[in-house]
Amino acid sequence: MKGQVSMEFMIISFVVLSILLLVFATASRTQFFSQETQLQRKVKDICENVADKINKAIYYGGGFSQGIFIPDKVYGNNYTIKVENNRTLVCSTEKFSIVKIFVENKIENETSIPPFFIEKGSVVITNKEGMVKIQ
Repeated sequence: MKGQVSMEFMIISFVVLSILLLVFATASRTQFFSQETQLQRKVKDICENVADKINKAIYYGGGFSQGIFIPDKVYGNNYTIKVENNRTLVCSTEKFSIVKIFVENKIENETSIPPFFIEKGSVVITNKEGMVKIQ
């Protein structure tokens, strides 16, 4: 009788442990995808903010100037912001890219015309005589 109780206990313990392992694995996987979604959402927000400021500079014309802060990393992940051509902004991480379109094609930074990367930190977007400058 003692052997039978032991065997039943071992089977029940194995089933319970298997169920707990399955629940833990599912929760870990869900948390990983949630972190990826948060990263993607935050980079998208930054990209939309930069594109919005550039479009405002185009819309409001000469004399427009507005500063923004672009964080160095998002949730500990590196990313880049690049003006790909005169009408496209590309925000990228190692796993995904987000593309935003400008309404006009007169954009440059202090040293060059597109393509160029936008530096992180405090950035000033201005419109000087119809040319949008990112400094």
